[in-house]
Amino acid sequence: MATSAQVTIQPLTLEGTAYQRGLCHGEALRAKIQELVGEWQAQLSTGFQLDAKQVIERFLQRTDFVSTIQQWTPDLLDEVRGIADGCGLSFETMLAFQLIDELWASGEVVFEHCTTIGFPATTDEPAHLGQTLDVETFRDGYQVVLRIADAASGTEALVATTAGLIGLNGINNRGVGVCVNALLPLNSRINGLPVACVVRGVLSCASVQQASDFVRRVPHACGQNYLIGGPDGVIDLECSANQVAEYRPDGWNGVVWHANVPLANDDYTPDFRAALDKQQPGPYMQSSQVRFECVERRLRQAPTEERLEFLRETLASRDSLEYPICSTGDKDEWNAQIGIFSLASTIMRLSADPEFYVSFSPADPSSYIKLTFAKQ
Repeated sequence: MATSAQVTIQPLTLEGTAYQRGLCHGEALRAKIQELVGEWQAQLSTGFQLDAKQVIERFLQRTDFVSTIQQWTPDLLDEVRGIADGCGLSFETMLAFQLIDELWASGEVVFEHCTTIGFPATTDEPAHLGQTLDVETFRDGYQVVLRIADAASGTEALVATTAGLIGLNGINNRGVGVCVNALLPLNSRINGLPVACVVRGVLSCASVQQASDFVRRVPHACGQNYLIGGPDGVIDLECSANQVAEYRPDGWNGVVWHANVPLANDDYTPDFRAALDKQQPGPYMQSSQVRFECVERRLRQAPTEERLEFLRETLASRDSLEYPICSTGDKDEWNAQIGIFSLASTIMRLSADPEFYVSFSPADPSSYIKLTFAKQ
């Protein structure tokens, strides 16, 4: 497994049509994509106790994400086709590779543990968002930032992701940013819009209001929390197959933070509802609750701290050794038992001149690299 120290943060610029952008992505990162897809397929085989090709084939046969993507974000299908052609793998493989949360929601054995924080703009500071990107450990060493330019709309986005994946989170040149948390206790649907496509759809929007309208309209493939921010506000939307619910903590003047248990949406899966009825939440809920409380405690202790510094320190924090915000895969962590760690951390300064701070060594608050857009 590669280490984060070996990864440099030099954005890969993707321009032209959606297919051309994908083709450039696939060709530029061909070796890394092939390696990472191989690691992913091995993990699928272990998790599902079935050959990875069969897992992919059965999953795509039992779902209908393609028609929904075609309806809401058709350019992303072309982009995935371009990635597939560029890296020499099949379209079906690369499509399934985009479906991290959807495969987890279908019953795989690992869970995501991202922590997100959002600050609305004040008279002194612009809006800020921050997130730990917590995924499987085999993805380490394949981190990348994409700079995606859409000449037709004039929109440019900086997207944190891994080789071959269209996006985990990001920010655009209009100052709109999006962070996410998996909410696997919520119901999924076989014909919803996948999380990666929702993220990229948000990043095509010119305002938080437009992004919020988009997230409220689309059918959602699985439970996911979208924390969206920009110059015109910050909004947190918990989404599931049958419901979109806004979460806003009382008494915090628009500041919002989230982990991985739904706080406003009650469209629960039968298994989660049964666990609640039996008062047997398990370590997944315990981890989420501990991380949520760690953020709240830090907010109360440093109410006037400069936001960028607060986010750097908080996203790197390990106040709980068992359930830390920043997961390093230490043996004392619950995450180590299920193969999850903090792949990266991102901070977004959502001003008229947006700034994207990215760290591929998130336990180190000083490791962030600042990325910006050309002046409009």
